[in-house]
Amino acid sequence: MADFATSTHRAKWIFKPQELKEKYKDANKRAKQALEKYGATRMEVDIDGSFSYAEPQNDAKASADKHSRPKALKTEEEQLLRAFYEFKIQDVCDAFKFPRKIQATALIYFKRFYLQWSVMEHHPKNIMLTCIYAACKAEENHVSAEELGKGIEQDHQIILDNEMLVIQSLGFDLIVYAPYRALEGFISDVEVFFVFLYMANKRTSEMFLLLLFVCMLLLFFASFVDYYIFVP
Repeated sequence: MADFATSTHRAKWIFKPQELKEKYKDANKRAKQALEKYGATRMEVDIDGSFSYAEPQNDAKASADKHSRPKALKTEEEQLLRAFYEFKIQDVCDAFKFPRKIQATALIYFKRFYLQWSVMEHHPKNIMLTCIYAACKAEENHVSAEELGKGIEQDHQIILDNEMLVIQSLGFDLIVYAPYRALEGFISDVEVFFVFLYMANKRTSEMFLLLLFVCMLLLFFASFVDYYIFVP
């Protein structure tokens, strides 16, 4: 396992609050521009990770379709939609009884993906499933796309079609550092206090999960989150 101090997680994926706002704003702006130019924001994605918008509309068609276009989302509305699907990641992982580290990794992938893209460009439901699939691979908890799709009654081809897009959008940085790793090490070191640790593990796991939903790991190191939990 790579050391956090020299990892891409630390070098590339820790941001200041203003930087996060700018990234979300830029993605939203690009999607709105696509809506004006193409009459739609949703991209077509090929299995090799390439993507494209629809053909640009000519002036006559654009004028005729102007009033029937979908309304662009605000950045605040995008945030709400992302949050909804972040909780869906938890539901899917719980349904499959995946370890917490799978859920944490999938959440981090999902958050990182939407630093690059707007939800208007790539549907969060498809990206959510692909992030879970990628997290299972990265954490060596193999489940096939067919199994994942069948378990939640979704077409598994959607997962495969978006896999390369997600990995490219993550910059191929698939090793992430969630607070669970530090928690597991702590438990291993002092496991003699098994009763206390059972309760501590349950409480801190719940707290870690809550913090994952509020961008903590895009703003702070995992070790800082550990300190926040253990030192009130």
